[in-house]
Amino acid sequence: MERTAEPELMEGEEQVISYAKADFSEGENNFVSQIEYYFIKNNIYLNEKDLIVDLGCGPGNISEKLSIKWPKANVIGIDGSKEMIRIAELNKRNYTNRNLLRNLHYVCADIKNLKTDEIPIEKDISLLVSNSLIHHIPNLDDFFNCIERLSSNLTINFHKDLKRPNNEKLALKLKEKCSEKHNDILTNDYYSSLKASYTPKELRNFIFENKLTSLEVFEEGDQYIVIYGKV
Repeated sequence: MERTAEPELMEGEEQVISYAKADFSEGENNFVSQIEYYFIKNNIYLNEKDLIVDLGCGPGNISEKLSIKWPKANVIGIDGSKEMIRIAELNKRNYTNRNLLRNLHYVCADIKNLKTDEIPIEKDISLLVSNSLIHHIPNLDDFFNCIERLSSNLTINFHKDLKRPNNEKLALKLKEKCSEKHNDILTNDYYSSLKASYTPKELRNFIFENKLTSLEVFEEGDQYIVIYGKV
């Protein structure tokens, strides 16, 4: 199936609210657990000197989970949508135990042009993550140039995204499965995102051609891809 790009930002209020209210906790918790497992396996520990950045943070679900998992580190969620950042800030204020999120901050910025001096905390980034962001970026150069600009030689990258189905029949099957849990807005967005996503082969080829071979591409089931490592 050929890739079909979709809008870069979620800015419509109805679309943002639908996304913010949806329960994606199972996948989000799994993503954070994958990062934690990698850290334990490689004897990596985060503390006060560390900074975690969540690119394309949306309503802040994963940013919050990262802040709670590593409470000593600073966490910054970044998104280009003002409406998403508004919801993320609101969720933070309404969180049951706001003390758990005291080191969490949000920034509205264009990820394609983002530079380290736009991040308000002056620390090297120890962990750079994104979830369901890559397919929103116009092309892979924009995404990988961004993570290269933000990363030092110590930065661990973890980026999870959808995997584009091989054909329209499979895409429609996944869309129907999504409709069993979510409303029409989210279901249609999910279908558009599937078509806008990349294949593992496309990502591996890009990484190889651009000499980013310290990054690994892992296929998680039939729906997701995880890119991890250093750049």
